[in-house]
Amino acid sequence: MKKLFLLLFVLGAGVSMNAQQHDWTELAKIFDTELYPLAKDVAEITNMVTANNNVISIVKSSGTTSLVKERANDVPVEFYNFKLLTSAGRELNMNDKLMANKVINKFFEVLKRVKESSQENNDEEIRAILDSL
Repeated sequence: MKKLFLLLFVLGAGVSMNAQQHDWTELAKIFDTELYPLAKDVAEITNMVTANNNVISIVKSSGTTSLVKERANDVPVEFYNFKLLTSAGRELNMNDKLMANKVINKFFEVLKRVKESSQENNDEEIRAILDSL
């Protein structure tokens, strides 16, 4: 019985470790190596996505939403803050690591779907995908 409990505990710990979110340095690396290049590719396909420096903007029917990665100058190590900007003038700082993970994953998911559906050359479907952000 003890061995079974120990086995379940070890398996449960392994599963929970795989489900952990990325830390801040990994998020910055994902932004630079995966999300930004994907946004550049999608920007060549449609004019509803813009990727410039550390900003990725998506134009929707309700306005523009931008994801910004900016260096934190108040910290001596290389550290980046993420924030969302809307065309309505709202600026949402993502100080919570979980929220930053969700937003980056959502941007990545939407841009990936746009890139995949662009091969069918369906502008209405692309617009619907971008509006879902």
